[in-house]
Amino acid sequence: MPDRSLKFSRLCLALCGAATVLLCLRWQRIFYLMCADYIISDVPAHVRLALGHNDYSLASVLVRALWSLLGEARGKTALSLVLTANQLFSVGAALFFVRRMFPALPLWGAWFAALFAHVCGPWIFPGQGVMYLGAFNGNVLHNMTMLFSRSFVPLIFLLFFRLWDQRRETLSLRDLLLLSLFLLLSTLFKPSFLGAFAPAVFVLLVWDFAVTRGRGFKSELFIGLAVIPALAALFWSSRVLYAADFAGTSSGAGLRALTPALLVTLLVKYLRGLLLPLYTGIVRGPKGAARPHLAILWGVLGTAILEAVCLAETGYRANDGNFEWGSLTLVPTVFAVSAALLLNLAGEKTPASRRKALAGLILLLGHLAVGLYCLWRPDHAGYDWIWF
Repeated sequence: MPDRSLKFSRLCLALCGAATVLLCLRWQRIFYLMCADYIISDVPAHVRLALGHNDYSLASVLVRALWSLLGEARGKTALSLVLTANQLFSVGAALFFVRRMFPALPLWGAWFAALFAHVCGPWIFPGQGVMYLGAFNGNVLHNMTMLFSRSFVPLIFLLFFRLWDQRRETLSLRDLLLLSLFLLLSTLFKPSFLGAFAPAVFVLLVWDFAVTRGRGFKSELFIGLAVIPALAALFWSSRVLYAADFAGTSSGAGLRALTPALLVTLLVKYLRGLLLPLYTGIVRGPKGAARPHLAILWGVLGTAILEAVCLAETGYRANDGNFEWGSLTLVPTVFAVSAALLLNLAGEKTPASRRKALAGLILLLGHLAVGLYCLWRPDHAGYDWIWF
């Protein structure tokens, strides 16, 4: 029996390795089509801004370096390879996150969860309008700055969880510095994640301060200070984004006009994009040490979705949907957790657990089918809007 189990594990690891190679090849192809402006993406716009020294993202530095060293044609190929490497780093960060959060899960299970999180798509409900390929799921490939930004998210959460657990003791200086660094890098690529993370953490720290009557004030203060460099980058990028010569004097941000019909539409949109995480969270909620950590993760996701529902940009950027990106940076991490919870559920031998695992598997396959379709379509019909 142990020998059979070992063979099964090796087979699963081999399959995960093969899937990773195939995904990297497919990602590189799609990214090259984006860089060549064959399919719709924000890459050409960021290239133009970067070469004109009129951009707000760390991606601009990368683009200028590649174009300066290699020229335009080779620079496009190099950028597609860098984006593919970033996807691989993102999968590795998600795998590391799952392994730390669920240490009993085998390596192949964590690897599968990380891969699924970077392929999953939203369930399609007929009659719900349109979907841009890759939007509102873990397979968002058309937004270069978001892809770089989200790669750090699993590591940011792991570091924050460690510091949160240490708040009654002496905080690790290394963890504080790394948290500050990864938050800064993520924000310099795209500030959307910090826009959700910082308010959620602020509320959490204030709540803990009130509950403990200030006993952990020193630790809470240092955790809060770790966000300051990223906040400074956020304010800097906002000044660039909303400057009159960049986006026009009418650009800004404000409350979104909501109607009952729009609220229903938004509810369906987020529901179809998060069916599996919602299901696993309800039927297989985490136990033990992972429970408060994943509650924090869901709290940040809830903050991001609330911001996307209630806030909107105006003027030049009114149709860009930039408040959506805060939640989209979180989706791969959330889906990796949901896949891990489903695998844990499948490992239980009771009839009730098996029925729940089967229902979860159906939801997983639905997310996977749409995600694979989004990977297949660009070569055949462009990377555009589809009606459903």
